[in-house]
Amino acid sequence: MVENSERSVHFNEYFKVIRNRFWVIFTIFAITTGSGWYVANEVLHKIYTATAEMQIRPRGMVDVPAFSIGTTDRQEDPIAFQSEFEVIQSPDILLPIINDLGLDKTWAKRFKSDQDSLPPVESLGYMNSILKLDLKRGTDIVEITVQSEVPKEAADIANAVIDHYQTLRDVEEDKRNSRGADSLRDQINQQQAVVDAANAEVDKLRTELSNTGVYAVPGSFGSEERDEQDLDSRQHDLLAAKEDADTRRVLLEQVQNLNDDDFVNTLDALGRSEPNIATLRAQSLQVDGEIDNLLKQGFDENHPRILALRAEQDRRKQQIKDLIKGLRSAMAVDSQMAKSRVDLLAKEVDNLKAKITLDQSSYLTPFRDAQRNLQKQQDMLDTFTIRLKQLLADRPLLESPVRIIDRAVTPTSPSKPDKNTYLMISAAIGLFVGVVVAFLIEYLDTSVKTMADAEVLLGIPVLTVIPNRGGPMPLTQESVRMPHAEGYRILRAKLDLRVQNGIGPSVSTLSGGPDEGKTTTIYNLAIVCAQAGQSVILVDGDLRRPMLHHLLNLPNDRGLANYLRGEGDATEFIQQSALPKLHLLAAGDMPMSDIGVLAGDKIRTMLDDLKQRYDLVLIDSPPVLGISDGSIIAREVDYVILVIQHRRYPREISLRAKRAIEEVHGNCIGMVLNCVSVKSDDSYYYYSNYGDHYNNKKKADRSKKRLRPVKTNGKPSLAAIRKTDRESDEF
Repeated sequence: MVENSERSVHFNEYFKVIRNRFWVIFTIFAITTGSGWYVANEVLHKIYTATAEMQIRPRGMVDVPAFSIGTTDRQEDPIAFQSEFEVIQSPDILLPIINDLGLDKTWAKRFKSDQDSLPPVESLGYMNSILKLDLKRGTDIVEITVQSEVPKEAADIANAVIDHYQTLRDVEEDKRNSRGADSLRDQINQQQAVVDAANAEVDKLRTELSNTGVYAVPGSFGSEERDEQDLDSRQHDLLAAKEDADTRRVLLEQVQNLNDDDFVNTLDALGRSEPNIATLRAQSLQVDGEIDNLLKQGFDENHPRILALRAEQDRRKQQIKDLIKGLRSAMAVDSQMAKSRVDLLAKEVDNLKAKITLDQSSYLTPFRDAQRNLQKQQDMLDTFTIRLKQLLADRPLLESPVRIIDRAVTPTSPSKPDKNTYLMISAAIGLFVGVVVAFLIEYLDTSVKTMADAEVLLGIPVLTVIPNRGGPMPLTQESVRMPHAEGYRILRAKLDLRVQNGIGPSVSTLSGGPDEGKTTTIYNLAIVCAQAGQSVILVDGDLRRPMLHHLLNLPNDRGLANYLRGEGDATEFIQQSALPKLHLLAAGDMPMSDIGVLAGDKIRTMLDDLKQRYDLVLIDSPPVLGISDGSIIAREVDYVILVIQHRRYPREISLRAKRAIEEVHGNCIGMVLNCVSVKSDDSYYYYSNYGDHYNNKKKADRSKKRLRPVKTNGKPSLAAIRKTDRESDEF
């Protein structure tokens, strides 16, 4: 539990630092993010990307009638496509593109080269650096990506690459087809010579046969060949007929001695059952069942119904026997017809053999062989001719090995730099640097941050905390309900400034440096004490930069300076303010030559006199460090209050101020933390939150009445006083 509590405390401290330094973090974050946006939009070169797609068929693959867009049934070979990538990136493709588009001259101007155009080697190198080829996974589609500072240039290069590559592949494909046609023509010419020689041989043998008295009719070779084909067909039919006749004969021999029931069952097993027999047998079984039922019911064998059923049963059995007899006769007839077909086919085969034997006499054999050779060579010649005609006819219809899927279009927005990425990175860096700087500032900030810091450092209590909401500013009768007014009432209550033995106490406010609000503190303390019914005298001891007369709208022509110069008693220069219980001893006019006239004995005498006249003597003084007046006043007054502005000066300033008071034996009874940011420092929350109740209650009144000091005729307004106060080092 202790560890968790410590961690929670640490986290809260970190959160406080971030909250207190929010504007530092936000400023650095905004500057860094804006710088990233500016760099991405104005400084970095914009790169545009154009992409074209084409489907290619690597060399050596079998031609297909059409591409399958985006997919392929074959496993693509990455090595084959890598070879095509090398071809696309070769000078044969890229140099013509560079020359046609005039890129060598364009790039020379862009790179501020002293040459009119880049050398081919440099142009090719730059072209390959902006050109990227990629094969879509699982397809034969190649992506051509080009990056350039000019949008149209990127699209033109990508389109030119696919156009030049397609032209190159089409030319190569046309040359390959032309080489195939030329090869076929050579084969046709050679085969034509062979056919002519075979034809001459046939004519020669025909002439020789004519001289011997045997005439070879042109085309008789075809008749002989047909006879041989008929012989083969008839021999095949004869074998089939013999097998069928043997099957029928064996089946007839096996079933002719079987009884009727076995005969029918055998036909059923052979898949040659007779549907009528099966129907009649089923009906016969049904009649037997009806007879049995009637007999079980007590009918006599001679009963008319039973006799009728038995007559019907005999009729069906006779029908079955007649059908079986017909089947036996049909099987015998089928067997005899099969044997007759065999005899007929055997006779036809014998006749064809005799005819072919007659045609193949010793005189006609060489001639027939020559005719066969001529026919064979002619068939080969016809085959070559058909292939050539088909090739020539298909050439205009052949699919190009390159198919353009998508042409590049001119990009409208740059692909680099990625503005979103730059913004995200710059925002992350800005946030990180802002947090680091915030913690660094917090670490280097040695000013007083909390009441605990101040009390530990100085060893005196914090009497009150003055929030910065609506202040610090002078109090008036109309502003007594402001959030910071309660802080001065708390200060008055803690001091318990009461008259003892007819002598009122004297109090002074001191600070280590200027601008910490000690004048405002002493003035507001005087206001709350006077409003509480005490008679208060305010003495402006800051002769160099007096301010109290401005706050009370009183003149400063005569005052403490006149008393110190011996021009009269101090009581002669006291002025009455608008508050009945509040009087002012202004600083008076102090020439530069009289600086340093403040003396301890005169101050002591003046204070002794004033303390007998008033319930409370409050003296404003200059900063205690660097000016002797503050030390003199601190030594002579009864109580000294050290005013420290929250998070303004290093702790060393406040520590030295306290030491300076102690060195003159001043009675420093406590300190006031001024201008505390209660929103950022939640430890001061309760010093101001309760006052919000009164603040909200009088919100409408404050919108109508602005804070202003008590006016006298001819005196400056509150706006003028605030302007003067801002110019002062005491407000």
